[in-house]
Amino acid sequence: MTHSPHAWWDFGYAGLFTCVFMEQIGVPIPAFPALLAAGALVASGDLGLPSCVVVAVCAALLADLIWYGIGRTRGVQVLHLMCRISWKPDTCVSQTKIVFARLGARTLLFSKFVPGLSLLATPLSGITQVPLVAFVLYDGVGATVWALVPLIIGAYLQKSFASLEEQAYSMIPYLPWICGFLIIAVCLWRYIDRSRYLKSMRETLQRGVSIDELKRRLDAGEDLTVLDIRHEVNVQVEPRILAHAQWIPYGALVERLNELKLDKPIIVYCDCPEDQGAVSIAEILRQHGAVDARPLRGGLDGWIARGFPTSTLAVPPTR
Repeated sequence: MTHSPHAWWDFGYAGLFTCVFMEQIGVPIPAFPALLAAGALVASGDLGLPSCVVVAVCAALLADLIWYGIGRTRGVQVLHLMCRISWKPDTCVSQTKIVFARLGARTLLFSKFVPGLSLLATPLSGITQVPLVAFVLYDGVGATVWALVPLIIGAYLQKSFASLEEQAYSMIPYLPWICGFLIIAVCLWRYIDRSRYLKSMRETLQRGVSIDELKRRLDAGEDLTVLDIRHEVNVQVEPRILAHAQWIPYGALVERLNELKLDKPIIVYCDCPEDQGAVSIAEILRQHGAVDARPLRGGLDGWIARGFPTSTLAVPPTR
C-alpha cells in the first residue's frame, strides 16, 4: 500500500475491516463507500479482490456474532434497546420481526442490503435460538454477496472513469467538511422528525388506560376486549398474557379485524418501551371503526409487576 497516491486509503485492509465492523456493530459509519474505494484499489492493483472479500466478511461476521450472542443471552431486552434508539421504533423493529418470522434465518441472506434489517436480524437470530452453524452459514453467504457488490462496482467505476480520478482527488481536502455537513443535516432532520413523533405518541398515551383502571373494570365484569398485539418472537420469549386477553399479532391485525367487537371498548397492550406498539394499533383500530380503542399504560410488564393474573400462551417456534 505504500505506492498508493491516495493517503486517505493507506489504511488498506485494516481500514476496510474497521469500517465494516463499525457499521455492522451499530456505529453510524457507512461501509459502502469504503467497499467502493477498496474496489477501485482492486482495479488499480493496490488491493486483491479475494483478500478484500475475506476481510469484509470476517469483520461483518465478528460484529454479527456479537449481536447474535447478545440476542441469545438478553432476549427481547435487546429489541427494547433498539426501539429506544431507532428513529421510528414501531416501524423498523416491527417490520423486521414480521420479515424474520416469515423467513427465519434466510433473512440473513439479504438483510445487509436493507437499512434497519441489517442490525436487527442478527440479534433476532439469537433470540429465536437459530443454531450457531446455520447462523454462520446464512450470515456468511449474505455478507459475501453484500461485500462483492460494491467491490465489483468500485472496480468497474475505476476502469470506466479513470479520467475523473484526478478531479476526485482534488476534492479530498474538502470531503471531511462535506461529509460532516451532510451527517449533521441528516441527524438534525431525523431528530426533529423523531421528536414530533414521540410527542404525538405520548399525547395519545396520556388518554390511555392505567393498569389499576383496567383491573377494576375487569373485576366489575365490564364487556370489553383486552388485546395482546405482541409479535410471535416476543411471545415465544415471554408466553404470559393477561388473563382472558385475546392475542392477535400486529402484523395480522387488519386481516383479523372480524374477530374483534369494534362496538365494544378495546384495551390494547404490548411489551415495548413507552407502549409504542399499543399506541399505533389503537389508532389503527379507531381508523377501522372501533368506537373506543385505547392503549394500556405500562403494558404487559406493568401488569406482571403488579402481580395481577396472567395465563400462558403456546406459540410455534420461528423457523
